[in-house]
Amino acid sequence: MTRSRAVPALLAVVAAVGFVAVQAFRPPAPAGADAPADRFSAERAFAHVEQIARRPHPVGSAENERVRGYVADQARRFGARVELQDGRVAVPRKGVVRIAVAHNVVARVPGTDPSGKALLVVAHHDSVATGPGASDDGAAVAAMLESLRVLGTRPVRNDVVFLFTDGEEMGLLGAEAFVRANGVDRFGAVLNFEARGSGGPVWMFQTGPGNADLVTAFAGASSRPIANSLAYEVYRRMPNSSDFTVFRDAGATGLDSAFIEHVEDYHSPYDDLAHLDRGSLQHHGETITGLVAALGAADLTAPRGSDAVYFDLFSRVLVHYPTWLGAVLAVLTVLGYVVVVVVRRLRVAPLLAVAGIAVGAVAVAAGAAFGVWALIAWARPGLAFLALSEPPERGWFVAGFLALGLATLFAAARLLRRFSHAEVLGGVLGLAAVLLVATTAFAPGVGFLFQWPLLLGLPALWWTTRPLLAVLAPLTAAALYPPLVGTLLVALGMPLAAAGVLFALLGGILLAPLLKPLRGNLITSGAIALVAVALLGVGTARFSFDGADRRPDSLIYLLDAEKGSADWLSADPATDAWTGKALGANPDRVDLTADYPVLDRPVLRATAPVFTLPAPTVAVSSDTTAGAERAVDFVVRPTGRTWRTQLTLPRAGLRGCQVGADRLDPKSLPGKTSLTFEFYGPGELSCRFDAGPPVTATVVDHWIGLPDEAAAVLGPRPPDAMPVQSGNRPFDATLVRTTLRR
Repeated sequence: MTRSRAVPALLAVVAAVGFVAVQAFRPPAPAGADAPADRFSAERAFAHVEQIARRPHPVGSAENERVRGYVADQARRFGARVELQDGRVAVPRKGVVRIAVAHNVVARVPGTDPSGKALLVVAHHDSVATGPGASDDGAAVAAMLESLRVLGTRPVRNDVVFLFTDGEEMGLLGAEAFVRANGVDRFGAVLNFEARGSGGPVWMFQTGPGNADLVTAFAGASSRPIANSLAYEVYRRMPNSSDFTVFRDAGATGLDSAFIEHVEDYHSPYDDLAHLDRGSLQHHGETITGLVAALGAADLTAPRGSDAVYFDLFSRVLVHYPTWLGAVLAVLTVLGYVVVVVVRRLRVAPLLAVAGIAVGAVAVAAGAAFGVWALIAWARPGLAFLALSEPPERGWFVAGFLALGLATLFAAARLLRRFSHAEVLGGVLGLAAVLLVATTAFAPGVGFLFQWPLLLGLPALWWTTRPLLAVLAPLTAAALYPPLVGTLLVALGMPLAAAGVLFALLGGILLAPLLKPLRGNLITSGAIALVAVALLGVGTARFSFDGADRRPDSLIYLLDAEKGSADWLSADPATDAWTGKALGANPDRVDLTADYPVLDRPVLRATAPVFTLPAPTVAVSSDTTAGAERAVDFVVRPTGRTWRTQLTLPRAGLRGCQVGADRLDPKSLPGKTSLTFEFYGPGELSCRFDAGPPVTATVVDHWIGLPDEAAAVLGPRPPDAMPVQSGNRPFDATLVRTTLRR
């Protein structure tokens, strides 16, 4: 076979490897109820999800109490020593100080010969207010309960503590309360399990320091040990957090895992039993039971080792090695590249030119993806209604953006025709060498992306008379990059598709030596660009809110009990048929965040009828003055439907506050002119003020959902709409405000 005829075949092999890598990125098949007793069964675990995810069960709610009672009863049934630990915490979060009593369920299974440190397995039993939480985090809680049952059939040496935290959704409250009460020194490792969607494989995305031994355990824990150290490097630079963050910040090490596909169900009414992927539930359970078996038998008192570089191949094998070894490999590989360049007498100028074209291609593709998405968002403003602006039929957009990258790649190959095969190969491998040096120095977990394609590409650079060896580097990249790019596109969403395209091109540019000799690269580039435009155009045209794809909207009823006035509010980008019944055709857009911190952005506003609703109840139990300082003790007593109460005090004259043992310095807390305390359930707050001036406190009760009286005005929500997800923007609620003056 001649070289020109071989290249298409080699490209097909590369594409096939990438296809297999993507198709392998799936959760395992769920095991049925007839699975052996010593094996995890998604079917048995799903029975727990059915009990947990009946209704939303946020912190401080009656349903939350029912769920933790069920969890405690089941843990006892499976032989664990169960303790209910309650702790009041005050945690600054998103502009307020959140105050709650977190109710954690702690289930300990004694080991056969404890090493002195226990293994801690964590998931949160609360949900958001807007969804029943079948996936987030009912699946993990159910998987832990089924794993408790399995542990009874095959006990391990170390104590294993299953911690079901409360209040994760409102600021990691239960984890904070647990760490304050128990510390982390007694635990050799912390394993946290989460979800940010309703399906997909479980992906270990974060670790703590000294993780090499834990990564080794994870590698053998399940049939699909999916993880890569790039995810950790990305995640630790983002503002996101989970319960694991609290343990990590307290000095613990461990692993943080989640499944993240189908974000449209996240924090919504559709995070329910029908939408939970039972394969994801099975993967949760396989991972938990595998890690408990491995770490339950390990010496958890041993000093921590080094950090690891790790990545999975075809979702079946986890490759891992210490970061120091990664650094050694990087040095040797880059030196090998330099030696080959010198021995083969490759000119530096052409290599730099090729590398420059490669960098330009990557930048153009990423920039085009960013710009095209901005154009799509402008053309279809309805995308702003969606969580992460993620379109329901995302496949059209993913394919379109990747096609844009491929078109850029063929165009770059045409620009490289004036260079020799050795120069093109040396230039793209030189770029990989530079990136390997940079990532090894500043983000060692990312280095594997460039280490292995560069190392396996060196034979082709040495034997340039055998140009078909140039397939080795892109073949390696095809095994590494596609599932990683797909995960980035899911994790970051379409508005940040440019990041996924950037990484796709960093791997794809290794194809340049094979593409360069092909004829018609510019024509091919243009044709693929037209396909990309068509794909993106179809996706844009098909986007609508009808049938199964529903527009998330929100409506808030605000009653000022003192003034006797009321307003309809919405943080939606615009009105729709349902919210328009309340807001009218031309509502005002106002910023009320200073008075209502729960409204964290400008809202639409229109006058509403005044319904008779119970006003907030905040009493003063003590009010004393000593010298220049006045001390006031506030007592919050929620009314029947109240979920949370916000008490806002002016900063002027405020010297400090205390919640239980927590002393709060106003200078270190959020808010410029005022300070807001958010209570989940009843609570007390002691504050000190300058003596003399009167104290004015604004009190707002927050109900989940609209008052019953609103139904007569609005009617039911139409079938093409759904309540907005928690965390996307303020959701359906009733706010009742009054003022307390002392």
